Amino acid sequence: METNVYWLWLLCMGSLIFLMQAGFFLLEGGQVRSRDVTNVMMKMTGHLGLGIIVFLLGGFAIKQYGWPLAPLPNGWKLPWQFINDGGHSIAFYVSLMFALVSCAIPSGSFSGRMKFSAYLLFAALYVGVVYPMFAYILWNGPLARLGVQDYAGSLGVHAVGGLVGLVGAHYLGRRRVKSSGHDVPMMGFGALLLMFCWFGFNLGSVPAYGHMSIDLPLVAINTLAAIAGGIGGSLIATWFTGKPDPIVTPNGGLAGAVAICSGVHLVHPLYAIAVGIIAGIQIPFTARFMEKRLKLDDPCGVGPVHAIPGLLGGLAAGLWAPMIPNGFHGYTVHLGVQVLGTAVAIAYGILASIVLFKVVDAITGLRVTEHEEMSGLDMAEHGMAAYPELFPGNPVSATPLHVLSAVRVEDVMTEVPAVAPEDSLDAVQEIMFAREVFALPVLNEDSDLCGIISMSDITKIDRSERNNVRVAAVYSRNVQSAYTDQTIHEVVERMRERYLANFPVVSRGEVNRLPGMISTTEIMLAYRHVAIDAA
Repeated sequence: METNVYWLWLLCMGSLIFLMQAGFFLLEGGQVRSRDVTNVMMKMTGHLGLGIIVFLLGGFAIKQYGWPLAPLPNGWKLPWQFINDGGHSIAFYVSLMFALVSCAIPSGSFSGRMKFSAYLLFAALYVGVVYPMFAYILWNGPLARLGVQDYAGSLGVHAVGGLVGLVGAHYLGRRRVKSSGHDVPMMGFGALLLMFCWFGFNLGSVPAYGHMSIDLPLVAINTLAAIAGGIGGSLIATWFTGKPDPIVTPNGGLAGAVAICSGVHLVHPLYAIAVGIIAGIQIPFTARFMEKRLKLDDPCGVGPVHAIPGLLGGLAAGLWAPMIPNGFHGYTVHLGVQVLGTAVAIAYGILASIVLFKVVDAITGLRVTEHEEMSGLDMAEHGMAAYPELFPGNPVSATPLHVLSAVRVEDVMTEVPAVAPEDSLDAVQEIMFAREVFALPVLNEDSDLCGIISMSDITKIDRSERNNVRVAAVYSRNVQSAYTDQTIHEVVERMRERYLANFPVVSRGEVNRLPGMISTTEIMLAYRHVAIDAA
């Protein structure tokens, strides 16, 4: 009966951890550009499928038994023969969920610029080799024998995953266009879903049936306490430096949850709140330090939300040691051992990442092209947009856009800087990067519209030559323009027919004068505004 109850508990908690993949998709998807959301979904789905396979074929044997350096138990010859034993199979199920969560963490550092093929190779190597090796050292190998306490993975899952993400961000380099999240509610829902699933993460780490009645109530309360502390700490940090931040605050709850994982079974709830507060307070300051001093572009805050709180959690468990000098319900913790475990996590995370990304770069390359990055990974890597209305030429029903028949171009057009034929491609590209636009109008010396230049025109020229090439050499003189008095619905139809995403706007009386530009972005914003008003 005890075995059945314990196994059923682990199966339920493992299934709850599985749902964290959806949380990570929403969390990252809401913080990236709208044109990169499909890519985020594909990354989560891709590493899920690959991760299950590679962990079954060898990752679990490395994590659990130290294979192939150590022999498999029970005389097994193949690393997947554990399926003959129910207890080992349960361990595989829960261990797999931890491995998949650890793989999802660094994904946020790669957002918007990593090749999908590179990510798949990264995921296979991470779940199959990199994560299992440290998990064995931490939970079944040398650090475990020394007594390192990492109950639910502050070090093993989050610190290492976060460090890998930061090293990957270093190798990938900065995004060419920095952008804020496109959907705050989506991000917030992802964060709240992860907080809910965290109970599976922490409560599913109970080591045996005999510990359930002792561990589970304290673990549940400490998880809540740390999340509350993280939210409070992030509010303190952002409120005193400006306004309470709707991106940082949900991430603060996650940082608190990360930091308590190591000692969630040991500490008092008030201590858990304090740990959460510290984890939440550091987020904006750590993010600024990593961006300004370390020159790391970390779009989803993997460093301040996972890497730093994970390392903090390993140390925080050791700081509780004086409170329980004689141990606590069979657990003992020592500060020196926790410091050692944290140092090993840092060293392993950095060194393993360097090797990992060099291998991936040598095989597939890491980063997409400039044009692919600017146009968005959804279309460039997958040929399908998360929001098809933003991309002309996609099979979107025209019927809903009839609501725009009453909206004129002049109501939604925007002003963009114009360029001259003698400008260099380098200078024009910098303007595009700064404004996050794909096309700019070209005006001659009389300030008349004479053409348009797009990002695709620029990327046809080698980067080293762009400073020496002028706009006049590449811009399109056949300009498709829109009139100020046209309806948005008419413009949408013309964009679809010509597979264009940007039109210069002119007046019917002065076809060479440029009042502004209209793109699919302005059209989509207008459609959303009208739809909301109608609702």
